[in-house]
Amino acid sequence: MRTATEGISREIDLKLQHLALATLLASLLGACASNAPMHQPPLARTLEQQASAGPLAFVDGRVEMDNDAAFADKLALVEGAKQSLDLAYYIFDDDYSSSRLSQALIDAAKRGVKVRLLVDYFSEYKDLDRFSWLEQEGKGRIEVRFYNRPTLEIVKDAAFLTLSCADVGVNTQACDTQKLQAVDNAFAADTGQPYTNRSFAGSGLFLSGLYGKNPQVMAYAISRGQDIDAEALSGGAASADSKRTEQLKELGKLFFKARYVGGAEGLAAKLKLAFIRQTFGEQVNPVFDAVNSYLPLSRQDNAQAQKDWDYLTEFLHHKFLLADRSTLMLGGRNVADSYHMHPNPLAEKYIFMDTDARLPLSGPSQALADSFDRLWNLHSMVAPLAEVRDHAPNDLLMNFKVIQAAQEACDKGKDQACVDRYVDKHFVALPARIKAVAEQQREHVRRYVTDYRRTVTVPPLPIDPQAQIFYLENLPVTDGKRNYGARHDREAAASKHIQSLWRSALQEVCSQTDAAPREVIVHNAYLFLPANLLQDITASLDGTRPCKGVTLNIITNSLATTDLNVVNLLAVWQLKALADHLREQGPSDKAATLRYLEYQPVEGANLSLHSKVMVFDRDIFIGSSNADLRSFMMDSNNGVFIRNAPDFVAAYKARIHTLITTPGRMADDTARIGRDKDQLSIEMNQLIDQLLARYAGQDRLNEQQKADLKKQVQETTQRVYDLSRRIMQGDTKAANEFNGLFKGI
Repeated sequence: MRTATEGISREIDLKLQHLALATLLASLLGACASNAPMHQPPLARTLEQQASAGPLAFVDGRVEMDNDAAFADKLALVEGAKQSLDLAYYIFDDDYSSSRLSQALIDAAKRGVKVRLLVDYFSEYKDLDRFSWLEQEGKGRIEVRFYNRPTLEIVKDAAFLTLSCADVGVNTQACDTQKLQAVDNAFAADTGQPYTNRSFAGSGLFLSGLYGKNPQVMAYAISRGQDIDAEALSGGAASADSKRTEQLKELGKLFFKARYVGGAEGLAAKLKLAFIRQTFGEQVNPVFDAVNSYLPLSRQDNAQAQKDWDYLTEFLHHKFLLADRSTLMLGGRNVADSYHMHPNPLAEKYIFMDTDARLPLSGPSQALADSFDRLWNLHSMVAPLAEVRDHAPNDLLMNFKVIQAAQEACDKGKDQACVDRYVDKHFVALPARIKAVAEQQREHVRRYVTDYRRTVTVPPLPIDPQAQIFYLENLPVTDGKRNYGARHDREAAASKHIQSLWRSALQEVCSQTDAAPREVIVHNAYLFLPANLLQDITASLDGTRPCKGVTLNIITNSLATTDLNVVNLLAVWQLKALADHLREQGPSDKAATLRYLEYQPVEGANLSLHSKVMVFDRDIFIGSSNADLRSFMMDSNNGVFIRNAPDFVAAYKARIHTLITTPGRMADDTARIGRDKDQLSIEMNQLIDQLLARYAGQDRLNEQQKADLKKQVQETTQRVYDLSRRIMQGDTKAANEFNGLFKGI
């Protein structure tokens, strides 16, 4: 017979065993996939903790959906500025309307206004001379900086690729070791910081080809690494002196061997293909993949270098104009004719339909000024133009056609005296290039003023005066340390504040218990959902997250209207995965209702959606962030979240619903997203041929290269489908794999 103590002891043992078993089961279940929605912080807390500024005190705010009106607003802000202008743009083009804005910035500087312009390095390096001209015209009151400069590891790779064995005095198997040592010694003073302004061997030449997107210059720099004159190549900032010209002439002579003897043409084709492949997304940057065979294993396996190459195209995607710290304008528009014109003979590209917010503040905003200063002073990623010319001088890039022409005109480079005469006659130094830029800008302004007539087609939408407006950003750093993407369901920890906001806002819309119908509108140009948004939206549509009474309208470009076909190419397989999932799950009385619409082409007008607007029932986000993976994993972005503005939100919804009901303007493709895979495959192959014609241009790929690229795309689309299905089941591993693979799209 057991004693009471023994009975108690036995009961405790059983409870401990049950607890252990429960813990084990929980652990096992936690390791498995679960499609339970991931709980987000309340929306109010997200805004309190993650907004860069707000609520902003404003007067007479409005939203512009008309290109001419939006450009008029920008010009008015620049022309009315008295003390400061802070601008940040992904694209700041050299076309007609942009030249008019550039002249307004120059005029502002002449009035004593301090102008700071931050642009994207990878997008704008090709126009380095134009930005130097802008600074020169500003006479010390205009400063331009480039965002996402080459890291120390990328510069070191560029130096190794272009350093020859002769340079280090070794022609044996020890050459690589000696070259590595020489590179390390050259950059020893930069150890401990993530960037450098030094140029060593041919690093500057290689980087100018890389950021100028000129595979031939890159191939030349690499292929001549065995014979190159390191001292000549390592020249820093460009100058007009005769020594610099002589150095470039010597490089011109060497180009003959690189082109006709060293195999540069074959390497250039390989690099061209790498730039095309980059369009389709890779876990490892395709350009790095194309050159890493020229690197020793220790550099190929360098984890930091691989990471830096993988984020080579992490863009500055902000659209930001702050005048006198007291008027803010932002949204989806870059600075280019495509965003600031209606269809007309001067506009050569797409005309984008976009959305900007103009917010005159009741007084200067220190928080907004600080947000710009954070990016402007991010020295680890941001370079003044003088530093760009130190580590990536563009003299040879801008004269490369002269070098090529000299080879053809002078018996394929064999007549070196002829090459000397040709280069002497045709070489264009920086002062002459800047003079040409000035002339072109003046002509652009003249054409804009005389040949373009503004026509406002839709009036602005006023923002309710009692509205609460918060400014949010996706930033490249957290606590001073650079981010490289984000882990699934860890947005805030990686300073991806915009996607964190969207998730909280969607959760709040679904959680409302009143019987009134509610609406979420994703009005976004590029739809390729990151794993977190895909999982949240799926949970709302299959009822896993109760979202009864909500209609989710997704409105985006069709293949016929987009300027980025590859996004649609991959997104269609993600949508197919969503449709298959919902069909298998069956209807739920707790689920939201999906409506998927695509813009259709308008005859005689090459119109494309570029807006980035998200309506969450009574709240709205307007900014630069697309509903795509790149905006979450890669680029900086910004925008405003507007609350307590019922009249404005109602007016915006009404305008969208007018578009939806206009015959021929949009197509409701909800039923088509689940179409048969065979039909999708046919459409995909047709599109690949179009993409090859568009991106490869005259640089012909051979049949094997075309076949390989098609095979890669087919495999890529299948991975999109498979990983999307797993993400919708809550597979965290699949989510992180998906985000890592396709972040560059």
